[in-house]
Amino acid sequence: MNVSPRRTGRSILVGMLALMLMGLVGPAATTSSAATVTQTTTMSALTFQDNMRKLWEDHVTWTRLYIVSAVAGLPETDATTQRLLDNQTDLGNAIKPYYGEAAGDQLTALLKDHILGAAAVLTAAKAGDTAGVKSASDEWYANADDIAIFLNGANPNAWPLDTLKMDMKMHLDQTLTEAVDHLQGNYAADVADYDIVHNHILAMADTISAGIISQFPDRFTALPSAAEVSLHLTMRKLWEDHVTWTRLFIVSASAGLPDLDATTQRLLANQTDLGNAVKAYYGDAAGTQLTALLRDHILGAAAVLTAAKAGDTAGLKAASDKWYANANDI
Repeated sequence: MNVSPRRTGRSILVGMLALMLMGLVGPAATTSSAATVTQTTTMSALTFQDNMRKLWEDHVTWTRLYIVSAVAGLPETDATTQRLLDNQTDLGNAIKPYYGEAAGDQLTALLKDHILGAAAVLTAAKAGDTAGVKSASDEWYANADDIAIFLNGANPNAWPLDTLKMDMKMHLDQTLTEAVDHLQGNYAADVADYDIVHNHILAMADTISAGIISQFPDRFTALPSAAEVSLHLTMRKLWEDHVTWTRLFIVSASAGLPDLDATTQRLLANQTDLGNAVKAYYGDAAGTQLTALLRDHILGAAAVLTAAKAGDTAGLKAASDKWYANANDI
């Protein structure tokens, strides 16, 4: 197959776009930024799984953004903190249709303590307060057990207590590793840590959604085929990475943070992942072409940000025109 680098092969790119959209909006579309579940009528099991994934992805994404902002002392730390705390309300609201208002409020309270506990650990670590780290960590891990106990009480058959405690401890361990590596300037490791955190939280989210679906089977329609679910979730994860690492790049580039190179490399690697994801359907050349177009998309965004930061009006116009032309090529 002869694929032109820009204007030809449009049928292939249209097909790839359809494949991407299946991963993004498919049967699990949501227009809510919080993706909070509020329905009590029958809904798609895949939609519910997506909604729960979105909420828990927000949990780890905004935790990472908080770590970056708090460690660097950025002026956006308060706004980032508030968005992170709002996510805990969203998570509590998500279970209210199934376990009631009081249970949802209790989960929100436990999760807010979880976030505030993480902040206390980070604050003590940043200050070099060893005793404070120990005290805050003990409270943080005790709260994790409380969350596990709460969830087990709601659905003991699907969520065994020992498994939940192990999963919550792993979430804390992984988040702590991420925070410590970032605090110590181990940015390549810190970036890899987040990917571990992200994958683990998706597994936890799937455990929660599967447990609710099994407990309330009359509320949900059946999942599509395993192949369709796998494609959908794979594409969704890749595009979630795309916007997450773009956001982190914006924060680091705007503030001139020392993790910028590692963040940029992770963002560019995502474009390779997206190209590789379509190769099985459209061939190696098409996947390589998509990667090239998406890398230009990222580099174009960087050029726009650089010009805007420098107050270069003409440069901003030129970079923006090129960036939007690239979007049309994609």
